[in-house]
Amino acid sequence: MPAGKTMTVKVEDATVNAYQPVAGQPHNLFTVEATAPRGSPPPAPKVHPDASGLTIVSRGKLVSLLVRVPKGTDLAVESQRGDVNVTDISGNARVSAGDGNVKVMLPGYAQGSVKHGNLSVTMGSTDWPGTLRFASGGGDVEVWINAKASFAVHLHTDSGTLFTDFGLRGTSNGSAETIDGNVNGGGGHGIDVETTSGAVRLLKLQPQP
Repeated sequence: MPAGKTMTVKVEDATVNAYQPVAGQPHNLFTVEATAPRGSPPPAPKVHPDASGLTIVSRGKLVSLLVRVPKGTDLAVESQRGDVNVTDISGNARVSAGDGNVKVMLPGYAQGSVKHGNLSVTMGSTDWPGTLRFASGGGDVEVWINAKASFAVHLHTDSGTLFTDFGLRGTSNGSAETIDGNVNGGGGHGIDVETTSGAVRLLKLQPQP
């Protein structure tokens, strides 16, 4: 799979784990490995090449779905049920989940949303297009951003708490809290974090020396 493409993963019910290729494997190699429950396993995941890259579709309930994402490939995950874990892929990521917790750690940038669950994102990039959005309907959202990045911030919770160590101050209206401001002068990038009934934490990620 050539660099610059997108791997899209659509699952009905599975824990999704996404990693880079195993050391020693070709950088353009992708892997799809499904673990089915005992009894009556669902159909095997289908892989469909398309103009943007390829799409992996998993129907029914799986114990887990492992995908290895080639170097320079972006990842998009659409999960109806189950946790999603994305770790150290070289491309960027977008995760949309229904029921389950989402955890993303990568050197690039990401965005994500969860209807029912917690969202945790750690991203190393100081540059991304437009505004990155993070949201949870009924859970906490924690986002770690490179301390050297410049961006505009909007944080909001309807009935939770907000915390950031970027030196921003907010306002409250009943049970709702909002923080709007600029980090390192703002610039052309944005971070938008919202939750209905959970806490929001926007934290500094100190780059390695």
